Parts: sequence; structure tokens; C-alpha cells
Amino acid sequence: MERDKIKALLPLREQQLFEDIVTSRVLGANCHIRLIGEMIAGIADAPENGREEILDKTRQIADFFMQTRGRQSRAIYNAVCYYIKGLDALSDKGEQEVRESLTARIRSYKEKSERDMKTLISYAKNLTENMDTIMIFDYSSTVNDFVAALDRKITVYIPESRALDGGRPFVKSAVRAGHDVHFIPDTTMFSALKSCQAAFMGAETVYPDGTVFNTVGSDILAVLCEKLRIPLYVLTPLIKTDVRPVTGYIRLSPMPFDYGPRLASHWEEKEREGVDFRGFKLLEVAPEYIRALITEEGILPPYALFHVAMEYAKSLEGL
Repeated sequence: MERDKIKALLPLREQQLFEDIVTSRVLGANCHIRLIGEMIAGIADAPENGREEILDKTRQIADFFMQTRGRQSRAIYNAVCYYIKGLDALSDKGEQEVRESLTARIRSYKEKSERDMKTLISYAKNLTENMDTIMIFDYSSTVNDFVAALDRKITVYIPESRALDGGRPFVKSAVRAGHDVHFIPDTTMFSALKSCQAAFMGAETVYPDGTVFNTVGSDILAVLCEKLRIPLYVLTPLIKTDVRPVTGYIRLSPMPFDYGPRLASHWEEKEREGVDFRGFKLLEVAPEYIRALITEEGILPPYALFHVAMEYAKSLEGL
């Protein structure tokens, strides 16, 4: 199995990080980008790896995640490309220079993404200055950091999002931040939204026209927000933008997922027989459902994203 083969390339600690991603133990594109960077750094730091082993293993790890998670999340694809840019030029360098170059590349990305995130969160905080009740849906590290950074106590509704258990990871940070936290069944979102001034979610990928791809249930939240005229905001750094649709190339896969372990782990085997638990984790939310996207370049209504996205894509070419 290719997954096991790729996992075996990593040092023991990094193998656990690999499992965190492929089994969805850890959610959120930003978290996955960080973990992939730690894997590559682990390869570079492992004393048993020589120059050729470092380069070869890094290429294989990078290719695996670009072809798997990167197929659903352009942020992951873009970040991994950033990590390995210039890798071929290191083939004639010394072992120590290869190690240092890879770790420096990963550190550089981390520093830039932290600056961008700090700016994005400051805009989100400004937006919520006069709000006292919000809803946040399905785990996003960006949304999580935003809620944790709020300077005053507010009421936060967190639907469980049980298909992926995507609500529970929000709870700890929200409670620690001192908010009044309501953890509710996702089937009660409609009623809870009536008490909210806005809803917030993250994104796996964003198209230049403002179309957002996020985890299952996001479309339900979007429809409910439209029905109740509650603004829905998407927090997303621009690295999640995928400009390929501008040239007619769209290749987001449905991100298949077996829900059996989550939905029927307590069932008897006979009950499970003959039941298909296959589904998907990623879906589309059209721009007309979204009030604005909160990015490091400002709070942009979907129609205003196109120019910003194309300029950002040009800047990526120089990375």
C-alpha cells in the first residue's frame, strides 16, 4: 500500500504526524501544512539520512501530499510547492547545506504565514467589535485562532458537525478564552442562528470568483444564513486561492471518506453488513451565500476577490 510505503520514509515521530493527517485526527489545511513542514524538517534533521536520502524522501513526501490532500486543498498544494522550490538545485550541494536549506525554507514559510494570519485575525476582530453572539462551524485553525484572540467575552455557538467531529476541537480554545460557549447538535443550527449576528467558517480552497470549498455541512449553514439573513463570513488566507478555473481547469476531487467508523462503530457487525457508509468530506459553497471573505488583504465581498486573487497568484510565481 502506497500510504504505508510513504509513511515508512519518515522518522518515528514524524510517522505519527503523517497518521494525524491521513486519518483526519488533525483537521484544517493550515495545521496540515505545518505538519507536512515538520515531516520534511524531520527528514532533513535525521542523522541516518545522507544528502541523496534527504532529497529523495522529501520529493516522495511532497508528491504524496500534493496528489492527495493537495487535490482538495490548493493551500496545501501551494505550500508544499513553496517548501520544495529549488530542491533540484541542491543535488550538487553538500549534505549540511541541503539540511539547512530545507529547514530555512520551512521556517520562511512559517514566518510569512504567521504575519498574514495576524493581519487577517485583526480584521476579523474589528468586524466583530459590536457583536455579542456568533456561530462558528466545522474546525478551522484560522477560525479557532480568531475566536481565541477576541479581547472580550462573547457568546459562541458551536454545532457539533458530527460527520467529522469538527465542532469539538473549537470548544477548548473558546472556553479558555472565557467565552460563553454553547456546544449544540448540528441539527439545531437553524434555531441557534436566530440568536447570532454572524456566522464564521474557514475554507479548504477558494476560487477567484469567491466560490468556497469546505467540509460537509457548510452548505447547510450557508442556506440557513441566507434564509435568516445572517451574514456568513469565510476566514481564509490567500494561499488557499486556486486560480486554475480562470483557464478552465478545475480538478477538485470529492475527497471520498468512509463514515462507517464514526457513524456505526457501536453497531453490531450484522447491522453493518450491506450498508454503504462511503461519502465525501468536501463540498462547494457558492459566492452568493457569502457576505465576505476575510483575508490578509482585507475583508472582501466575493465579487472583489478576483483581482486580489490573480495578483496574489502572480506573487506566488516568484516564491
